[in-house]
Amino acid sequence: MEEGGGGGGASGPAAGPGPAMAAAGGGPLGCLHVLWQRDEPAGKIPARRLRRAARLHRRLGPTGKESHALKRLREAANGNDLDTVQQLLEDGADPCAADDKGRTALHFASCNGNDHIVQLLLDHGADPNQRDGLGNTPLHLAACTNHVPVITTLLRGGARVDALDRAGRTPLHLAKSKLNILQEGLSHSLEAVRLEVKQIIQMLREYLDRLGRHEQKEQLDDLCSKLQMTSTKEQVDEVTDLLASFTSLSLQMQKMEKR
Repeated sequence: MEEGGGGGGASGPAAGPGPAMAAAGGGPLGCLHVLWQRDEPAGKIPARRLRRAARLHRRLGPTGKESHALKRLREAANGNDLDTVQQLLEDGADPCAADDKGRTALHFASCNGNDHIVQLLLDHGADPNQRDGLGNTPLHLAACTNHVPVITTLLRGGARVDALDRAGRTPLHLAKSKLNILQEGLSHSLEAVRLEVKQIIQMLREYLDRLGRHEQKEQLDDLCSKLQMTSTKEQVDEVTDLLASFTSLSLQMQKMEKR
């Protein structure tokens, strides 16, 4: 994923997978989100207040020196350089500043699965629901590559679980797409498939937990237990089929709730 380059993971699912965002089977994917407030430590400036101040500053436009710092911030986030990200943020760099494709430092860090940088950016006012030029939020990109710790951090930071990408996809659509890829793929080893299925279960568990769907969450826990007892590809495929049925049912429920 290159800052200002032609390709890149944070371009999102609609643009094709980049090296940092290649999902299982190479298929383009993308989506996930939830509104969940967490208590803010005493004496700490609320992230939403920081974001408001940053928006006001951005309307004036950055100076040449500031533009360079903002580009360095995105590059550092993309390069997993925690120290540089921290220094630039402490020097006042705006974490919501985007490149010409609408990608922020949070998009890059989320795509790369660096939960430490993600948390740092959120603490300094990064917007977890900011969209890039293709409509992808940081959570779309984290979900696209199954970065469960980042997904959790973003959800706790206020990312919306019901946010749609430009193709109208939600996290459940994403899970269903990834399962289809796994079921169609023939080159994956047993351990690799088991790990992918486990990650999807974890991702959906976070999603359902934020929505308060505890009964469905228990069903996922049962599937996870069955997955741990598998020893052959056929047994893993059986769990994958059950999980695919589960996500299909959840999608139907979601459509009914929106009517």
